Amino acid sequence: MNKFGVLGWPLTNTFSPQIHELLFVHTGIKGSYTSIREENINQETILKINQGFHGYNITIPHKEKILNLDNSAILSKSVLEIGACNTVLIKNSRMHLFNTDFSGFMDFLDLIDHNFNNKEVLILGSGGSSKAIAYSLKLLNIKYHIVSRSLRDNTISYNDVPNLSSKIGMVVNTTPVGMPPYENAELPIKWHELVNLQTVINLGYGPENTFLNNFDDSILKYDGLGMLICQAIESFNIWTSAAVSTSSIYGEVLNKLEGEK
Repeated sequence: MNKFGVLGWPLTNTFSPQIHELLFVHTGIKGSYTSIREENINQETILKINQGFHGYNITIPHKEKILNLDNSAILSKSVLEIGACNTVLIKNSRMHLFNTDFSGFMDFLDLIDHNFNNKEVLILGSGGSSKAIAYSLKLLNIKYHIVSRSLRDNTISYNDVPNLSSKIGMVVNTTPVGMPPYENAELPIKWHELVNLQTVINLGYGPENTFLNNFDDSILKYDGLGMLICQAIESFNIWTSAAVSTSSIYGEVLNKLEGEK
């Protein structure tokens, strides 16, 4: 039987198991999907996980570190270019690393029929998910800015955001702000100054997530559930070769999960 899971920490609120159970039913494939809760990972941890699973997703905080734990791992083009991995396939006793975050984000934009209207995107945070979003926008030829408290290459500071106020049409939050235990945290941005802001996508999800409360109903607001479903379908196809189309099951899965929030 196929054994899949999601590796991360703290994993206190994840819908990934429910999504994959629906995918098992949809395809008739037998398998299980469980949470793999590890606060820290190393070569020994990964070896043990690889021996017990046929494939697994990777979430916060391990998307970047996983790249350095097995010298024999085979990295996909997207992982090499993004520098982060969220999907592992174990095949012939070797790790194959993929990134379905970027393609899941692009699928989600198609599903909501998003039009950038010649505006730019502000990406909050500079971790693995941020890199995947940036890669997606690069493929779409959309100009973006990554804002971070810790300045790195290709990032800007929060002090620079006012200079972009009229250019930003979309904000994508990849930070943990809004999620427990950071539900009362705030980012140093005056949202009303983004006068042409049309769409906000928060990669966090769940009823306790507060980030979208910063915006009124004149803004199109989406939590991360939609993108989670899209990337999960792509991961499932990598593991099983099932070739499930996103459009064939997305609505059913979303409605089911929305009812469980």
